[in-house]
Amino acid sequence: MDNDEVLRQEAVRLSLQGLSVQEIATRFEKSRQWVYKWIHKYQTSEIQDWYVSVSNAPKEISNKVSAELESTVVEIRKCLSGNPYSQRGAISILYEFERLGLKPPSIATVNRILKRNSLLDPGLSRERKQKEYPSYFIDVQQMDLIGPKYLKGGFRFYFYNIIDTENHYASVYPIKDKSANSIVPCLIDFWQNYQIPDFLQMDNELSFRGSNRHPRGLGMLLRVSLINGVSPIFIPPAEPWRNGIIEKFNDTVLKHFYGSQTFSSFEEIQEKARKFSLFHNENHRYSAQSNRTPNQMILSFDSRKTMELQINLELKILIDSGRLIFIRFIRSDLKLSILNTVFFLKPELKYCYVVAEINIEKHTLVVMQNTIVYHVFPFIMPLS
Repeated sequence: MDNDEVLRQEAVRLSLQGLSVQEIATRFEKSRQWVYKWIHKYQTSEIQDWYVSVSNAPKEISNKVSAELESTVVEIRKCLSGNPYSQRGAISILYEFERLGLKPPSIATVNRILKRNSLLDPGLSRERKQKEYPSYFIDVQQMDLIGPKYLKGGFRFYFYNIIDTENHYASVYPIKDKSANSIVPCLIDFWQNYQIPDFLQMDNELSFRGSNRHPRGLGMLLRVSLINGVSPIFIPPAEPWRNGIIEKFNDTVLKHFYGSQTFSSFEEIQEKARKFSLFHNENHRYSAQSNRTPNQMILSFDSRKTMELQINLELKILIDSGRLIFIRFIRSDLKLSILNTVFFLKPELKYCYVVAEINIEKHTLVVMQNTIVYHVFPFIMPLS
């Protein structure tokens, strides 16, 4: 019996003894969804070894690449490599497909073919991609902005997208600008109708953070997150692949929603975005979750922690506790820059990813690598 199976049995035993789901999740450092899943499996399973791990790998490969497509990708790649001035990555290969009048595959398919045929250029990969990246956060939602986009007549707007990383439940919100005043009501709507996470992950967009003029002043989005017990996570600058799940969902929105139809008004795109979100959650199947849809994944939830706190966005939300998390790559100069403040780190952190965590209540910045604390700096944050 492996350790995971022991934890599952112990979680159910504690639940039967009356411990709450939150207490069990905290004790085992698991998400609430994980606890609900195994309690539900114990209650509904007809077999005694309900706790045993079962492979989720698909029994058949439904998207196997044809020999003809693979040969075409390889030949185009070799032709591009023969020209010293030509780019030869996946995007360039897709442009060649278009030029030849052929239906292009996805970027992921091209990269798999190149890797299988040892045609990936190692010089094009970033060194930092190979470094150990902190990925131990559980119960995470990712969010992002797309835009600006335009309607006929030049009307400009953006898409605010948010997705749960565990089950791909997502929503699309067209907004007129990318200010926090436009974003936060969408975030509240998602948390009221779906559930609140433990962590909200995003890039370093200014409207997410607050203000460059007052870098330590918490913006509206951060205040709404913190007052609901959600810890914001900021990924490293210029590394969008760290938000890979929402980035892929963005591509789905652009291809299957925005790029597949025309819209006559902003109100129309808002209405159709709601329908698209409902359709995605009900019908979009993900191989990573055994080809189940987001709605099928959340059927095992006994309950969901939705946002019940009523917030008046016209008033300033007062914050006196919580934490902000920044993931950063440390270069040879050993500098860590957080909210326009520079700290110098120990030499052993050179060329490593670190987690820099601001504790608002204690006014400290804790720097960790692989959960080991290397520095604790004073970091004064305004509490109002």
